[in-house]
Amino acid sequence: MSTNSLMTVGVQAMFAAQTQLSTTSHNIVNAAVEGYSRQSTRLTTVAGRSTGVGYIGGGVSVDTIERAANRFLTARNNQTQAQASADSTRVDMLTQLEDGYALGEQGLGQAASRLFASFGDMAAAPKDESVRQVVLSAAENLTSRFRSTGEHLDALQTSVTEQLGDEVSVVNGLTEQIAKLNGQLTGTGNAKDQPNDLLDQRDQLIAQISQHIEVNRVDNRGQDGKPDGSVSLFVGGGQPLVMGTTSHDLKAVPDASAPERTRLVVDLNGHDRELTSRSIGGGSMSGLLQFQNEDLVDARAQLGLLATSLADSVNTQHAQGTDLDGAVGQSLLSVGEPKVWASAFNARDGSGEPASRVSINRVAGQGSQLQASDYSLRLDPADNTRYQVTRQSDGTVFSGLDSGAQVDGFTFDVSGAPMSAQDRFLLEPVSAASSSTTVAITDPRQLAGAGATASGSGNANALVMQNLAKAANIDGKTFSNANAHLISDLGVRVQRATADSASSSSLAELNKAQLGSETGVNLEEEAAHLLQYQQSYQAAAKVLGTAQKLFDTMLSIMN
Repeated sequence: MSTNSLMTVGVQAMFAAQTQLSTTSHNIVNAAVEGYSRQSTRLTTVAGRSTGVGYIGGGVSVDTIERAANRFLTARNNQTQAQASADSTRVDMLTQLEDGYALGEQGLGQAASRLFASFGDMAAAPKDESVRQVVLSAAENLTSRFRSTGEHLDALQTSVTEQLGDEVSVVNGLTEQIAKLNGQLTGTGNAKDQPNDLLDQRDQLIAQISQHIEVNRVDNRGQDGKPDGSVSLFVGGGQPLVMGTTSHDLKAVPDASAPERTRLVVDLNGHDRELTSRSIGGGSMSGLLQFQNEDLVDARAQLGLLATSLADSVNTQHAQGTDLDGAVGQSLLSVGEPKVWASAFNARDGSGEPASRVSINRVAGQGSQLQASDYSLRLDPADNTRYQVTRQSDGTVFSGLDSGAQVDGFTFDVSGAPMSAQDRFLLEPVSAASSSTTVAITDPRQLAGAGATASGSGNANALVMQNLAKAANIDGKTFSNANAHLISDLGVRVQRATADSASSSSLAELNKAQLGSETGVNLEEEAAHLLQYQQSYQAAAKVLGTAQKLFDTMLSIMN
């Protein structure tokens, strides 16, 4: 080997070792950076040349710097992180929901017991207005508990709406960044030298999106059928969030069927495509939507059923008695009116209002028939002159109904233009009741404790009202049992959700650790590499020094 060849080998070796040192140093300083993937220098042997005594090696060259990446582990990590985020978010909201239900002395059950007991006190002293005032105070205490709990549920709905709006803004910012990175990475798909740090940055942005909403990644291909370096992200059964260098915004908008709730849509060139909690799979937004559309809906209906059924039984019995002035008892308790929501997609009249209108009314004295559920109303598919009502809590369908028909303790009436096959209405017989629960009587003399045929100072009706505590007027249960069932059901939900969250979080941590062991930086290994490459550099320098001495010796001989 000539001295020139030896010097070339030495220079190549020094450059290779220097590149390895630089790459290792880059790994060390980025070890704590979230999403950074370990990089390594790939070397190749320079082909030797034939001589009279055999092939002499030509040294080494730096082929490229590659990053440790595992598409399968990365995708699985994003999916499990999305599920963990959804479960964690739902647990947080359920815990807040549970906190809104006071227990013990401050609970609804104890407040109702005091009201029933106060009727007994009034029966013992029917003429004593101070005792009657205690009844009104007990009634006000109970209705106040209903209102505060209902307002807590309303506040949770407001919180869900605000959180979804905030999360949408975050996701839209992330997708915009990914689209810009796609512009920088387009054309690098088949390149030998990959922009590793940009690829890490994009992968980390996708991981951040997965915390909010689960996405599916697709590598885009050029006209030659090979990856072009850009990616597209899809959500909710194929709706695009990112298509190459174009991002599509998410929006949080009022639900088409229930404007008090919020839904997610993807804006595709001015056309909104809805995303449901189930279609988006995981992410915190999925958890929020599941809480809103399932847990909160059930909680509002169960609480509303307690309020409406109790008010109906108390008012019905109160009307059977007479007050101190001999007048027939008026309604003692008042609750919020039932609500009807017309779908945003229903046919409209010239003023923009729904062409068909629906109203519902709870049937007095039928409170025991009411259910803790919302209902949907549409034309009966089998007979477009009649209507079909579906109980949403269990899917029970009531078909062949005429306007004015009674379903589960309420009636519905259809007016205006004939309903079209596409029209949908959401009926809430009880869900909005609790927030507006009040005491309808302010004068203690108007409490109807006497029987209908007795004098105004009798106590027969007060005794019957006291015994309402034992009446199974709420979906076949007493108030105490119905309230206990509500609390128990919520507790079971929290326990199950907590267990699901613990399980998904554990799996997410496991997958994150597996990905980290595959692609992350081990500082001890990198420290060992530093020593190894430092020795390589020093050895290469000695090769170069030796070549220089040989060259100097040859010059001196020639001189």
